[in-house]
Amino acid sequence: MSVFEKAKELGKEIRKTEEYKELERTSENVQGDPEANQMINEVQELQQKIQFAQQSGVQPEQEQLDQFENLKSKMNSSLTIQAYAKAQNDFNQLMQDVNKAISNGIKPEGEDGKENEQ
Repeated sequence: MSVFEKAKELGKEIRKTEEYKELERTSENVQGDPEANQMINEVQELQQKIQFAQQSGVQPEQEQLDQFENLKSKMNSSLTIQAYAKAQNDFNQLMQDVNKAISNGIKPEGEDGKENEQ
């Protein structure tokens, strides 16, 4: 089996995890909630503008920073968004663990004095 076939198989297994299923479910909930969806889009847009300004060596406008903090505060009070953020964090942790297991599989056995398993 080629490495790409195994990667595709791994992807299929990841789709079966609770973390993936919960991320899909909460993502659908956000898409079905126009207010939550709009808040997320606005925060992402403002975040990009602020980061671009900072990367360009320009101080972001205070109005942008205030608007960003206000939106984040509103997002924190949304149960839909809170569930989505938790699901994203849980899925990201799963993917970090998978990447760590892959990295351990690349190391020669016994290199770190242990069997390389996850």
